[in-house]
Amino acid sequence: MGILVYHDDETTAATLVTMLSASEQRVDVVARADDLWGILASSRYELLIVDDAHLETTVERFCQQVRSHGFQEPILVLTRGDVLTQPDDQVIYYRYPCSQSSLVNVVKPLLSAIATSRLKTNHDSGLPLVLHIDNDAALVHSLERHAADAGFRYVAIDSWPLVKAYVEDFAPNVVILNPEVVPDEATSREFLQELRQHRPPIPALVFTAHDTWRDRLAAIRLGSRITLNKPVDMERLLQTLEQLLQPQEVTSASILTVDDDPVTLAILKRLLEPWGMSVTSLQNPNQFWDVLEATHPELVILDVQMPGINGIELCQVVRNDPRWSRLPILFLTATTDPALVNQLFAAGADDFVNKPIVGPELMTRIINRLERTRLLKRLAEVDPLTGLCNRRKATEDIECFLQLADRQQQPLCLAVLDLDYFKRINDTYGHDLGDQVLVTTARILRQSLRMQDVVARWGGEEFLVALYGISLEVAQQRLGVCLQRLRSHTFPVSDQEGFQVSFSAGVSQYPNHGATLLELVKAADEALYQAKAAGRCQIATAMI
Repeated sequence: MGILVYHDDETTAATLVTMLSASEQRVDVVARADDLWGILASSRYELLIVDDAHLETTVERFCQQVRSHGFQEPILVLTRGDVLTQPDDQVIYYRYPCSQSSLVNVVKPLLSAIATSRLKTNHDSGLPLVLHIDNDAALVHSLERHAADAGFRYVAIDSWPLVKAYVEDFAPNVVILNPEVVPDEATSREFLQELRQHRPPIPALVFTAHDTWRDRLAAIRLGSRITLNKPVDMERLLQTLEQLLQPQEVTSASILTVDDDPVTLAILKRLLEPWGMSVTSLQNPNQFWDVLEATHPELVILDVQMPGINGIELCQVVRNDPRWSRLPILFLTATTDPALVNQLFAAGADDFVNKPIVGPELMTRIINRLERTRLLKRLAEVDPLTGLCNRRKATEDIECFLQLADRQQQPLCLAVLDLDYFKRINDTYGHDLGDQVLVTTARILRQSLRMQDVVARWGGEEFLVALYGISLEVAQQRLGVCLQRLRSHTFPVSDQEGFQVSFSAGVSQYPNHGATLLELVKAADEALYQAKAAGRCQIATAMI
């Protein structure tokens, strides 16, 4: 939080700053009205303090001017007259001169009430919640401006006593922590441990002072999931937050357990299901292949010794089928004999757990294996720059949509988007800024369209979007929203005026313009060329 004192007398202003230092909040002073209006518009302050003897106009007129410049927070008016009533709960009169303790006793509860009101207001939304614990006013202001476009609610707290109560009441989806705000390292470690133990766990991003491996190691030791160093690049920070805000589905995995001992199967089910995992138990290994293909598990747990077919043989059969070659397999074994362990890994095992089963160890191994498998899958399916699905993954998803559209007799619209004059951007501002344009475009597309829509980087500065179950006209309207949001975004350039970007797009529809992905892309491409020929920055629909 920040307190702004508006006063043109240096001596009085210095006295007020000294008195307010006991409030443990940042206190700034402004003396000129021309400076005041611009500072108030920055939204960096939660309380404005003025002296009515200093004002050149009435308090009522001054407050109207303050509100007209966008400052809607409380105003504390220091007055030499008698204070009988408070006509406005956002304009508080207080008798001055006064003692330091009396002034602080007014300011502290006021700031606490402001903070509580802000936190509750920010809670009322369906968007994911990011809690930022920091005293960096510039970064907080920047994130506040980006939050709506980035698709999350944002709450910043710089007072440590408010933090734990807020987390308990509102359970944020992500926490950003500047350790400088926390009283000490032990408190930071305890807090981050509590976030990890929350159900579901709350991921934490911790800022470091320097980008060295020792700083990152220190943050990891505290309990950070991801670290970034200050000064932080805003685009990278937004990408990191987007990554952390992705739904964590590890504990909703489907698990196939195979063991001839019904007691072991019951123990595994009792351990795994409370975590939200779907468990299929199989006691007869002869039915393994049929159950595997019917359930499509994300991880298999095999016992080594079973009658008829042992676990090692089942593992070898799985590894010999390309469809299942990457399926994580974890063994249960009563022995850690080196020869057996070597045999397990030679057969294709990913990990093993000793019997008797220890619950925490089993869960840690399963979750780590699932996270790594999904990370590898993501790396194979996602464009590393924009975070969108790549061409191969998009092709698979759209082929599924086409089959669904055929069965349900529903339309499927496909759009090809191309950034206008992108080569000129790279030549003028450099490829780093060109990459930022691609990343921002991707984020706007993803946030403006439905979760089920396919949004992919098709190649270079070209994007592809597939929208299931909507008409050509509606698809054109939704892409128009994306275009408007992109055009309204300004890309900053150091020492220069920022610039805006647009795209051109062509849209085709199944089955009107084709029955295959290749035919639909060709029709959309032709419409894209029409849009470019007509002057760019527009969306054209394919002709029948």
